[in-house]
Amino acid sequence: MKRTKNHETHPGMQHHETQVDAMDRILAAEEEMVPSSGFVSAVMERVREEAAAPAPIPFPWKRAVPGLVLVAGVLGWGAWAAVRFAWPALHGFAHSSPQIPVTAMPALEEAGWVVLALAVSLASWMLSMRLVRRSGML
Repeated sequence: MKRTKNHETHPGMQHHETQVDAMDRILAAEEEMVPSSGFVSAVMERVREEAAAPAPIPFPWKRAVPGLVLVAGVLGWGAWAAVRFAWPALHGFAHSSPQIPVTAMPALEEAGWVVLALAVSLASWMLSMRLVRRSGML
C-alpha cells in the first residue's frame, strides 16, 4: 500500500481516483454549451415581465391586530366568567344526579348546534388539508 499526505490509499481508492481524473479530462475537452437562439430572449422577456409586475399586496396587520386583540379579550373574559360561575356549582354537584332546569334547555340546544357546526368545520378543514398534502401542493 502507498501512503499519501494524510491518508492511506488502497487499490479501490486508486481506481476511483483514476475514474475521477478521466471524467475531468472528458469534461474539460467538451465543447462549450451554447443556448438556442430564442432561449436567451425568452428568458430575458420573462425576467423583464417579472420585474415590471407590481409588488404583492401586504397583509393589513395594522387593521387585523385590534380584531385579534378583541377576540383574545372576549375569549379570556368568557373563560373567566365560565370558571367564576362553574366553581360554586361544582361544590354542590358532588354526589347529586344532574338536573337541568327547563329554562336552560334552549341555551343547551343552541350550544349543541354550535358544537356540531364547529365539529363539521374542523372535519372539513382536516379533510381538505389531507387532500392538499396528498396532492403535493404543500
